[in-house]
Formats: sequence, C-alpha cells, structure tokens
Amino acid sequence: MTGDVTPDEGDEATPAPRIRRRRASTKPPPGSDPTPLPEPPRHASTENDEQLRRDKPPHWG
Repeated sequence: MTGDVTPDEGDEATPAPRIRRRRASTKPPPGSDPTPLPEPPRHASTENDEQLRRDKPPHWG
C-alpha cells in the first residue's frame, strides 16, 4: 500500500489536539476590587468555652 502513513511516521508531524476548557471566564463586575484585603482573623478557639459550660443540659449534672 503506497501512500499510507503508519502510526509511527505521522506522530511527530501531527500536533497534539488542544484541550478545550469547559469553565467560562468572565470579566469582574464593574466596581469590584482587583486586589481585595485578606479576611480578618476569626475568633479565638477558646472564645465560646464559658458559654458552652453554662449551656450544659441539666441531666449532665
């Protein structure tokens, strides 16, 4: 069979197919901040301890 290309011969000349992304990228809404400030620190891990001790159910004695 003359003119046929074997898989080994055509691999280098054929570029890899481009992967299309499915996620849309849109422009930010007008007035949005391009560099937002980081979120402020959350409350301390022991902040609620006293309230939780007071809120014990009565059967916990």
